[in-house]
Amino acid sequence: MPEKSPESPVRIIGSRELHQNLPGILRELEDDKVRYVLTVHGKPRAVLIGAAPYLNLIIDGKRPSEALVGLQLTALLGGKLEAHSLDDLERALGGPAD
Repeated sequence: MPEKSPESPVRIIGSRELHQNLPGILRELEDDKVRYVLTVHGKPRAVLIGAAPYLNLIIDGKRPSEALVGLQLTALLGGKLEAHSLDDLERALGGPAD
């Protein structure tokens, strides 16, 4: 299983291990505290975070692209778009929110 310290929810994982353990890793990513650092040849390439935890992180996104991703994830996760403020919607569409 991936390398992790007892006090940190961050796990270091190589691309081969990611492919071998993908279903279990996806289940773990549902936890808000879990992060994976994906490495290729020992060098960090990406940070993996679950969709719902990511949405919680960017709910107050400052850039239109973050707000748009948040709205898309809300829809994909079956959430209610009306739960977002008008500012969130305007930001996602590149409008005047600030």
